[in-house]
Amino acid sequence: MRIIKTLLVAGMALMLTLAAFGNITMSDGGYGAVQGAIGMQTTFQHPNAMWRAIESPMLIWLAFGLIVLCETAGAVLCWIGAARMWQGRASKEQFAAAKATAYLGLGVAACLYFIGFLVIAQEYFLMWQSTELNVLQDAFRFFASAVLISLWLNTDD
Repeated sequence: MRIIKTLLVAGMALMLTLAAFGNITMSDGGYGAVQGAIGMQTTFQHPNAMWRAIESPMLIWLAFGLIVLCETAGAVLCWIGAARMWQGRASKEQFAAAKATAYLGLGVAACLYFIGFLVIAQEYFLMWQSTELNVLQDAFRFFASAVLISLWLNTDD
């Protein structure tokens, strides 16, 4: 069970690494997606809601940078957590202590995808209205994966 738990944390680390790598190497696409989401470009354009839209390039870059920073931080913490868990897998006490960094990385991922996407993008910027830019199902899968791995990590070995 310890090896499987370690592999799941490493899997989340890999997912976050690939997400950050994709956003860094294709920043124009990521920036465009954030611009469309917080600019509310593909929503119903209801006049009573459009005051929420953000069009400032500086604020869009800031939001995009925060996403990449969270993905990177979560990835680093999960990689460190997985490495520590692997090193401590022979001892129940060492393995339990090694989980702390993994929990932190999983928590960063869960917060990014829940707060950033499911709360702010979906509800505040009304991303649920978009058929073109709707990544909410993906965000939910990433959030659920982080939470489920955390819950399983918390079970006895």
